[in-house]
Parts: sequence; C-alpha cells; structure tokens
Amino acid sequence: MALEQFRLDDHVAIVTGAGRGVGEGIAKVLAEAGATVVGTARTSSEVDQTINAIREAGGKGLAITADALVREDSERVARTAVDEFGKVDGVVSNAGILRDGTFHKMEFANWDAVLKVHLYGGYNVIRAAWPHFRENGFGRVVVA
Repeated sequence: MALEQFRLDDHVAIVTGAGRGVGEGIAKVLAEAGATVVGTARTSSEVDQTINAIREAGGKGLAITADALVREDSERVARTAVDEFGKVDGVVSNAGILRDGTFHKMEFANWDAVLKVHLYGGYNVIRAAWPHFRENGFGRVVVA
C-alpha cells in the first residue's frame, strides 16, 4: 500500500521509545501519514530531536520525557496527549532494551530488566491509554 493511501489525519498516537532506532522511524512514518505524534523516551535530548524533525517536516508532535516502567509516567503521557490534542487514538509500544549475550550466559538480572521494560513498560502505557479508547469507542495498539 502506498503511503498516500495510508492517512492518519486527525489521529493522535503515542509512540514509546521514539527517541531513536525503530521508535524514531515509527514516529516519523506516522507523522508523515498525518498523525499527531506524542513521542516518549527516557531522555529529553533523544525524543526532542525526533519531534523537532517531525515539526520541521510539517508534522505535529509533542515530546515527553517518560520512563515506561513508571506507571505514573505512562498515565501522565496519556493525560497530556488528551489535554493537548483532545484524544488518544493509538499506542505504539516500542520502548525496549537489549542485553546482548547468549542465553546460557545471560544473568538473571539482565533477563529481568529486558522483561520489565518490554512487558511492564508496554502494559503501563497501553493501560494508561485504555480508558481513553473506551471513552472514544476507538483505539489501536501496536506492540513493536
């Protein structure tokens, strides 16, 4: 499908891990398709750079420094999206970490850290957006 056929005008999407890598790419593609992007990352320098690039390209977005593992941060992100743009239409749960190593050599602490960020981080942001989806009768979730 050509991007011209894939329009998200008037939609608001939260993208976790939008500061770099896959999340940055997802945020930019959503913005190019017309979505307003609420991008999050643990450091402001990374997510600010992504959102500034979106704005410079003519898109709309908001950068929020947040830790997906902190439930209150995820609730603040969803609340801010609604306060600023009137709604949340979707969440792309992309925030993640990598602890390279072969499985048989991986320490439990590394395994636990990866699971927490990928699973609990995803749960927190999706859970924070869910009441808004229900209220609007619409919502989409992508776990990247």
